[in-house]
Amino acid sequence: MSWQKKTPGNTSCKGIDMGKKNVLLIHTGGTLGMVEGKPDNHLKPAQIHESVLKFIPELSEIAHLESTFACNIDSANLDIPDMNRVLSTIQENYEHFDGFVIIHGTDTMAFHASALSFAVENNRKPIIFTGSQKPLRHIRTDARINLVNSVEFATMPVPEVCICFNSILFRGNRTRKVSIGRFNAFRSPNYPILGSAGVDIRLQKKNIAAYPSEKLSFVPLHHNKIGVLKLFPGFDAAASTAAMVQSGVRACIVEAYAAGNVPILTHSILPSISAITDAGISVFIVSQALEGTVDLDLYECGQKAKQAGAVGCRDMTFEAAVTKLYYLLSKNPEIERDKLAEKMLINFSGEIS
Repeated sequence: MSWQKKTPGNTSCKGIDMGKKNVLLIHTGGTLGMVEGKPDNHLKPAQIHESVLKFIPELSEIAHLESTFACNIDSANLDIPDMNRVLSTIQENYEHFDGFVIIHGTDTMAFHASALSFAVENNRKPIIFTGSQKPLRHIRTDARINLVNSVEFATMPVPEVCICFNSILFRGNRTRKVSIGRFNAFRSPNYPILGSAGVDIRLQKKNIAAYPSEKLSFVPLHHNKIGVLKLFPGFDAAASTAAMVQSGVRACIVEAYAAGNVPILTHSILPSISAITDAGISVFIVSQALEGTVDLDLYECGQKAKQAGAVGCRDMTFEAAVTKLYYLLSKNPEIERDKLAEKMLINFSGEIS
């Protein structure tokens, strides 16, 4: 391959095998590349994108790799500009690589993967997020196997934004982080896995999106104010409601119980839903439950929320709902409430059943 992105810090494999696929590693930070800081021994970001091949030389047997640096942060600090830097990196390099592997912290990986699944419209290439629970330099790290599997998946016919973790390939916008300390840190509660890596790599082709026929495009995200109400017994939404209406929030997500149920007796949230929708702000309901789907017609507590103007997001994850709102509001800043509600229920990239 004669082309190489002229970016400071880029590294590539020597001895190019023209039969191998070309994969770009995009480093953003996270536990995988962290080192112990002195003198407190707290894990801190380290610039490791140049040393991945040193720790995992077998990666060069899978693909021709180049690496680049988008940012170097603990993913708890992830913000819209960081997502756009990664998006721009993919856009600038899209025609030169067969796949992309994004090294990322686990805390907000599901948010970022969901965001890119919308922002890269009509994607035709594997874009694989991965990271680790232990740093690459540690003896018992999961970073090595996660990177090896991610690079291999990035050479395969998977036109999706995915998360590869603990030898499982997930659809990114269906994935949630479920564990702080286990290697099986992610789950896809409402959609089957896309692939797995054991003795052999196996793709579940029936679960993978078809190649799109429409034109590829990239949609930069803009910061939009999104309110969130997480319900719990005794929750009083009045103060939060007033703040949202006064601060110019564009949409509100309610994390409700089970199938979308909300309190309608003591501390009823119905007046808040009505006040928010009357102010021209869309209200969307996702479930606090990990599995299942929101159905506002199932119980009276959901029906009343629907009558007050709330829209159920079916089986969308909270991460997908938030980033889908960013995408829709960025693409059409003047979108009206009813149209936004309509668009939220359209399946753009496999995020909703």
